[in-house]
Amino acid sequence: MQTWRQQQRQRLISERQRLSSHERQEIEQRCLTLIQQYLMACEPGVLGLYWPIKGEIDCRSLAPALIQRGWTLCVPIINSENKCLDFAVWTPDTPMMMGSWNIPIPEKQTLLIPDHFLIPLVGFDRQNFRLGYGGGYYDRTLAEIDKPMHTIGIGMESGRFDSIQPQQWDMPMDKVITEKGIQ
Repeated sequence: MQTWRQQQRQRLISERQRLSSHERQEIEQRCLTLIQQYLMACEPGVLGLYWPIKGEIDCRSLAPALIQRGWTLCVPIINSENKCLDFAVWTPDTPMMMGSWNIPIPEKQTLLIPDHFLIPLVGFDRQNFRLGYGGGYYDRTLAEIDKPMHTIGIGMESGRFDSIQPQQWDMPMDKVITEKGIQ
């Protein structure tokens, strides 16, 4: 029997993937505008981006402006030994290969730890707890990193809950950005 979280995860992913291309573009463009405004007001550092899967907001188009502003970008790579994420430097020109879950990763990897990290959301709640895919990679990584990291959840307003019924290991995001605004 599925848990409430599993049911909501499946429902939200399915709804996200059923959006028309026009609806998707509108939502994504509003999100990207807010993400860019937010990051341009921050002191540049190392920014972790995610490679979008299953209808997630695609932030990669922001890369040229962020790099020009002084950000160093990196993407997460699943570390199969500790089940956490490592972060490899990435630019739009970086040669990529297939990694875990068929998510592209840089062929040559220079590892960094981000200061800021854009994290995809399947769902989220009013306390900025994240509903992800259930693998725990993000929460384990955030618990293990020994330096401050500003976490910014990126999702769609349709994924908002009063509570996702957070579990003891769930880590809240510092901010959440959707097409409706920044929380």
